[in-house]
This record gives sequence, structure tokens and C-alpha cells, in this order.
Amino acid sequence: MIFSDLTNWEKEKAVYPEAVNRGIEYIRSTDFSTLPLGKCEIEGDLMFALLQEAATKDWEQQRPESHRTHTDIQFLLSGEEMIRVAPLSDEAVISEESFDTRDIAFYEKVGAESSLVLRPGSFAVFFPGDIHRPCCSVSQDQPIRKVVIKIHKSLLGLK
Repeated sequence: MIFSDLTNWEKEKAVYPEAVNRGIEYIRSTDFSTLPLGKCEIEGDLMFALLQEAATKDWEQQRPESHRTHTDIQFLLSGEEMIRVAPLSDEAVISEESFDTRDIAFYEKVGAESSLVLRPGSFAVFFPGDIHRPCCSVSQDQPIRKVVIKIHKSLLGLK
């Protein structure tokens, strides 16, 4: 997992995987105010963007999730969002698994969670297996706008 913002990315990008840097460069160079919500191809099915609008909710109303095939770069465009994170551990209990069809599993139980607060310009990178609970309210429910870059594991040299 990586947690940072565009300001620090310039100093940190030398240690990021190249595919993650390409995703962040796409974010930096794209005017999302001109794009419709939904999917936008970047490198075909291997890397694409999902432009989303959602309303944050209390963290207990959001389900923890993980992916097997894709890495997420979750970049906040507007609003304020808390994403809770937990390591994949023996405590994690899957309640719904759709890796083959939607590349996602939801959890009914995870280990101890930590919280990241995203504000416009900040991002979190979740690699396959990283458990994350997005769209949680920081202090109150509010609308957010975000882009999620999906990077296929093959671009990261993963099997």
C-alpha cells in the first residue's frame, strides 16, 4: 500500500512501480471535469480509469474489500474521504467472493484497521490482497468525486 499526494509524488516516484507512475501521470494530465462518469481506457484492459461520484457513509456501513488481479490507485478529486485499511491476515473472513467475475472480495471481518484521510490531491495505492474500506465519512457524510485507476497485475510483473 502507498499513501501520498501529488505534491510529494515528484520526490517519491523513483521508488514506485513504473505502472503506478503511469497511472499517476494520467491523473496529473487529465481534466476530469470534462469527462463523463464511468470507465475510460488508458492502456486497454490492462490499465483503465473509473471516474466515480459517491456519498461517504459511516465506516460501519461500508464493506472492506480486496482485489486479486488489479491494483487500485484511488485519487480524490473533491470532498473528503476516509479509507480504512487492514492487512490480509488469518482474522480476515470473506463474506462474498467474486474474484473470477468482478475481481473483488468483501469481508465480514478483518483484523485491526487503520485510517487514511484523503483530501483533493491525495491518493492511496492498494495492491492485490490489500484490504481497504473506501468511501467512509471523516466527520460527516458528504458527496465525493474520485478516480480509481485499475492496473492489471501483469503490468507490475505479478503472476
